Order: sequence, then C-alpha cells, then structure tokens
Amino acid sequence: MQLGRADIGEIAEGLPQERSVVSRHLQVLLDAGIVRATKVSRQMFYEVDGPAVVTRLEAILQHMKSLAPFCCPGVPE
Repeated sequence: MQLGRADIGEIAEGLPQERSVVSRHLQVLLDAGIVRATKVSRQMFYEVDGPAVVTRLEAILQHMKSLAPFCCPGVPE
C-alpha cells in the first residue's frame, strides 16, 4: 500500500473491512478534517491532512498538560 493520495479501492485493498465500511470511516475522517478529498471525474481521492492532524495533536497535548496536575501529581508542567 502506498502513502499519499489514494482512492477508496486502493485504501480498502490493504484492509480486512468491506469497502463500504472503509468508505464510512473515510467520511467520518473527512467530516473531522483529518483527511482531504479531491474528486476527479467520478473518482474520489483521499489523503491525510498532515497539518490538521498536527494541530489536533497539539491541542490534545495542551489540554492534557492542563489536566496533569489534577490526575498525575509530580508530572512536570
């Protein structure tokens, strides 16, 4: 399986789930802004939106840092 832009067939090829299940998961990721989709003719191509993933991970990290003093005493801030 290659990394980068791929259509549903290429993505589903390397997974044990049915294509319809993969398609639904891709829609959830698209709605969450984690992947981008580009339509070319009748085909939809998906790719991970790297900057969006990094932004979300940084937000999670900041949130966890703010909670650390309450759940994990002794963890440096």
